[in-house]
Amino acid sequence: MKNIIVLFIVTGMLVMPLFAQGAKEQPVRTEVETKVVIDELSRSVAIPQNPQRVVALTSAVMQSLYNIDIPPVGKVEEYRVSKEGMALPSVGKTSAINIEAVYALNPDLIIASSRFHSALKEALEQSGAAVYFFDPDKVGEISVVDLNVYLGKLLDREEEGRKYVESIYSLARDLRTDIVEPLGIGTAVMIQDGDAITAAQTASSYGAMLKLLGLQNIVPGNLPGAGRGSFVKYSIETILQQHPDVVFILASSNDEASNRAMLEKFKHDEQWKHYTMQGGRFVLLPFLANPNRTSIENMLRITADALKRND
Repeated sequence: MKNIIVLFIVTGMLVMPLFAQGAKEQPVRTEVETKVVIDELSRSVAIPQNPQRVVALTSAVMQSLYNIDIPPVGKVEEYRVSKEGMALPSVGKTSAINIEAVYALNPDLIIASSRFHSALKEALEQSGAAVYFFDPDKVGEISVVDLNVYLGKLLDREEEGRKYVESIYSLARDLRTDIVEPLGIGTAVMIQDGDAITAAQTASSYGAMLKLLGLQNIVPGNLPGAGRGSFVKYSIETILQQHPDVVFILASSNDEASNRAMLEKFKHDEQWKHYTMQGGRFVLLPFLANPNRTSIENMLRITADALKRND
């Protein structure tokens, strides 16, 4: 995992946007302690030592902030994990941030993704907040998990981040021992149905579940488009050639009838016939397993339980 580089600590004047009564009042300037760090755009950023109004521009960062006891003050529309987070004011979608909504929250720290938000750098800085860019590809080996330690180091909550990560790895070990290993499963792929089959990369939240459960993802990490999204195009022919032990099919909605019909379509499709005849198995992964809709620990349990039910 890449370490957060802390250059020095300096006491400075930051705008702490506190409004006593009306929205027309000017923000009160309060002296706060800051530390200077290097973000993933190689910028020196002075961030508050104890930020009070943090805005995260991705769902994963939002949930990680909750995990290390720093509740955010706004949400991205994709976030569906907790009622507390869903009730927050919206700043738009991760890929379409509403800058005015960000300004309205008067943040003292904004955590943005270099993958999605680097073009918004100047606009975000005009909020008056410190703006830190992280790179999902540089967070750690299993980014959705290691993000908690990464942010813990950045925001002086390292102990909280490590405790959370240790609990995730402990749960994963138990699920491997109790469910995965007895089934004799070694390789897998997670796919989405659509105009073309797409498969989850190991670095994605879905792909991370495979790695945590001790399963080898057949999808390599260097495919075209790998740096732009969690899923990449992956042909049926390639999957059949590699013949993973399990093909997880991601449910596209909460409609149980529709999901069952999709699973049956795969089972009876001529292209997949030899896969099941040669011992391959399809496992439908419930819609709730979406990383924007549940926690990492629940994703692990849901994935392992889906394997168990299919046995």
